[in-house]
Amino acid sequence: MKYFITLSMIFSIVFSKGKRYEELPKGLTDEEKLRVHEIYQMGRITDPPEAPVRNVAEFERMQGVLIRYPFGISTAMIAEMSIDVKVYCLVSSSQETAAYNSMENGDVNMENVEFILGNTDSYWTRDYGPWWVVDGQNKMAIVDFTYNRPRPNDNDAPLKVSNYLDVPFYASDIVHCGGNYMTDGLGIGASSELVLEENDLSDSLLFAAMFSYYGVDTYHVVEDPNNTYIDHIDCWGKYLSPTKVLIREVPETHPQYDMIEQTAQYFSNTLNKWGEPWELFRIWTPNNQPYSNSLILNNKVLVPITGSNHDEAALTSYRNAMPGYEVIGFSGSWESTDALHCRIKGIPDLNMLQLFHNPVNDSTPPDYNGYSIDLDIEPLSDFGLIDSSIMVYWKTNSMFDYNNSSLHMDQNHANRWYGWIPPLYQLDTIKYFIQASDSSGRVERHPLSGWHSFEALPTELCNDWIIGDLDNSNSLGVMDILILSDYVSLGIQAGVCPLSVSDLNNDNNISIVDIIFLANILMNQ
Repeated sequence: MKYFITLSMIFSIVFSKGKRYEELPKGLTDEEKLRVHEIYQMGRITDPPEAPVRNVAEFERMQGVLIRYPFGISTAMIAEMSIDVKVYCLVSSSQETAAYNSMENGDVNMENVEFILGNTDSYWTRDYGPWWVVDGQNKMAIVDFTYNRPRPNDNDAPLKVSNYLDVPFYASDIVHCGGNYMTDGLGIGASSELVLEENDLSDSLLFAAMFSYYGVDTYHVVEDPNNTYIDHIDCWGKYLSPTKVLIREVPETHPQYDMIEQTAQYFSNTLNKWGEPWELFRIWTPNNQPYSNSLILNNKVLVPITGSNHDEAALTSYRNAMPGYEVIGFSGSWESTDALHCRIKGIPDLNMLQLFHNPVNDSTPPDYNGYSIDLDIEPLSDFGLIDSSIMVYWKTNSMFDYNNSSLHMDQNHANRWYGWIPPLYQLDTIKYFIQASDSSGRVERHPLSGWHSFEALPTELCNDWIIGDLDNSNSLGVMDILILSDYVSLGIQAGVCPLSVSDLNNDNNISIVDIIFLANILMNQ
């Protein structure tokens, strides 16, 4: 009898510990607060990666996501992600079958599921999952940090991912967590002051480590405006692109209204990589809804919704900020300080075709070429670019689609390409995107989905008449007439200044008669 009781007690202890593993809170437990010193014993510092280092942003191309079983999200959400990307699931060997069955029963695309075996302490993969960089050899690598919880199994997750995917592993001595960090992918990062409080490093040493290990040369560390126990930046803001930032918004009666507005003003006054102010977007969270705790996954945005009558407005805010992206709401066991972003971590395309571009601002074209489009391309695969694939697709509000107005880009440096969108002779909005391919089969766009847009201001450049050798034959001939005819017809439809053609027949408009005038002139050259 005594032996039976002892076994029962052991079973009860093991079961309770397993249950506690699955249900650890976002913050520290009372027991963990007594073990905070253990955090500083979990580090594994290495030399930094070869410079220059670039920290990959959430909104870049992802090949997969990292989750953990038992799940912190619904199988419906996992099924949605599995349509497009790999789902890498951290799971103990004893629970792999249960994880498989759960996803299969939830209509997950099991061909896109891979299991990474190993114990975990909780499902907050955003907080303890790997941070990714592109190193000086143009290779993807993991640069780890020390997880700010005394949870050694979670802290080991980045190393497990590194071993599974066979990518280089580095580690800094910074104590951090993914929920309190965002980056633009171009050397700018942001966190709350929690990162200063949790590190024994001086501020200067911390910033130096962020630069050498992650390539972050501008690090915004701000007071947490929510004033909650967690102090994580994804509870109130996120970078949507290298030029756009989203910050939550609350009514004036909200106790944190002043702090949140000051934070929004701060980020709108900071400068992006190109020395321009960030475009600020707000999302209405009157009752502390966790709408900013969303996940950008390639051409989709997954947003936590709560059943509130503010849900649809939140989804609309994302659609307005990221036009062309598919915005999908998901319910769950969300809290104001914990939602789906906390429980999912992106894994980037390890052979990413990197496109870097500063979107055109509202402007008047400086010369006859029109609006300048610059692009930097850095492929991570060993396959070369397909030069003829590097195109700018554009349209105005009056044009039906982009197909009739694509333009090849030209190379002027090793990784630098340029092109031009023709000038307009009337005020209109130009929408455009850039596309490129490499021989690995990758086709990449900038932005990943949708388009950039700017107001093309009226120009006087169309008052002059300039004709060039359009078909590059070193002479002006019938092919130039045909090209010019198509171009002028398109220009009339779109309001484009068609090769700066003036009203040659003096009827106060540019029409087919002007093409005839031009044809006669060209035929007599």
